[in-house]
Amino acid sequence: MMKAVFIDRDGTINQDPIGYISKPEDFCLYPFAAEAIKIFNELGFKTILVSNQSGIARGLFSEADLERIHSFMIDELAKENAFIDLILYSPYHPEGVVEPYNIEHRSRKPDSGMFYEALKKFPIKASQSYMIGDSAIDMEFGKKNGLTSILVKTGYGEKIWNSLNIQDFVVENILSAANVIKVLERQKSIGDTINTVPHLKPHDNIYLPPPSTPPPPGGGGGGGGFY
Repeated sequence: MMKAVFIDRDGTINQDPIGYISKPEDFCLYPFAAEAIKIFNELGFKTILVSNQSGIARGLFSEADLERIHSFMIDELAKENAFIDLILYSPYHPEGVVEPYNIEHRSRKPDSGMFYEALKKFPIKASQSYMIGDSAIDMEFGKKNGLTSILVKTGYGEKIWNSLNIQDFVVENILSAANVIKVLERQKSIGDTINTVPHLKPHDNIYLPPPSTPPPPGGGGGGGGFY
């Protein structure tokens, strides 16, 4: 069985502007993203991008446009010897205007369609795998599929990180998440039980919400409005 890191795109590995990223010139990786993904590569994880891309259903860009954006992303990561093993995305949204994408579809996070697509490619063991993202739907996706869920405070995460209780960890960014995973993997390798916050450097700024703490009134939300 393989272990994997499922990674959201916008707001997690790249800046998430107002609106939609419709061409490569609008795509801007966070400066720490490649280093984080390289850590996952070195730790032996399959790195799997899982992204809701409703802009296709809304007629704002095409699947061909998205392929160009992802090709640009892959080239930028490769400059720092980082790579993604599998890119999955959902082009659907029930409020879309472009057929056949203007429907509700189980491939959209938080539903499990993209998780099961990944299982067709790799024999992934969910209990040894992770989900990293910046939204409530990313965390729901992780929990639904048995993944350890890490919320980053970049992108939409900055607005919601202190109002959720469905994630396992909250960290500053994807590089901090990589450092958390590195520590957890080290603990596993020496047989430590992983039921406490690992000791990390202060800049990792890890936060583990108490499991018994209820969400504040109105907390939780449903992620950003553009996905």
